[in-house]
Amino acid sequence: MKTEVLVKLRKFEQDLRRLRKDIKAIPTTTVNASDLRNRAEGLASHWVEELRSPLEHKFHIDPGAIDRTSGTMKRLHVLSRPSNLRASYLKVLDSALDKFKDRFVLPIQQTSDTVESVFDLQKLVTGLSNPDESEYLKEAIDCANSNYRKAAVVLGWCAAIDRIQKKIQVLGFAAFNAASTQLKQQTSGRHKHFNKEFKITSLGELQTVFDSDLIRVCEGMQLIDSNEADRLTNIDFQYRNHSAHPGNAPIEDPHLVAFFTDINEIILTNPKFSL
Repeated sequence: MKTEVLVKLRKFEQDLRRLRKDIKAIPTTTVNASDLRNRAEGLASHWVEELRSPLEHKFHIDPGAIDRTSGTMKRLHVLSRPSNLRASYLKVLDSALDKFKDRFVLPIQQTSDTVESVFDLQKLVTGLSNPDESEYLKEAIDCANSNYRKAAVVLGWCAAIDRIQKKIQVLGFAAFNAASTQLKQQTSGRHKHFNKEFKITSLGELQTVFDSDLIRVCEGMQLIDSNEADRLTNIDFQYRNHSAHPGNAPIEDPHLVAFFTDINEIILTNPKFSL
């Protein structure tokens, strides 16, 4: 992230300087050439779409510098319409370029290379007794810290479901089957619409049970309460489902923090799921 943003910033500054040079060279007092206006509009949009967010949220650049440049880019976007004064363009571009490196490049160069890391891996996997599972989660978090957020969610969810299945195996499939029967027999309350009854005899068979049904029966077995069941169902149908299938719903850092916190607290470090 650090290197990527620095490259983008240097190119942004170079493009601003080239645009200023080309506008200064035109013989007219107004800027009408579509090429110049399109470049101006593109730079203004690039700031909003690519640069502002990481500068503001990842690297915590001075808010005053962010606001100043955002205002300048907004003005440049307005100027990109036909027949605006060359002098106005030059004034805006001079403002954008003033101490550009001091405001943006230098602060990022002085930050730690791990500034973009979302998670403290050691904190997240503390208390996990299974070395293989810890390594599995490490891979998920490595994906997150490399901005492969959807892959991180899918890997993390697989680790959580694997723990649930192994715990049920320890408790005995008969206990799981009995809980499903009890839920199916309810005619009122929270589980009155649950209509499935399982006759699981092996881990392989358990692995064919839908995650949503697995969560519901775990609630029936009192491994999780209703709030925890709802939370797991929510992250299954939203974060996990949205990550595993094509779609436009974003998975950003706040979603990852919520997701990993939930599976860690509700399942992976929950004493009821200890193996």
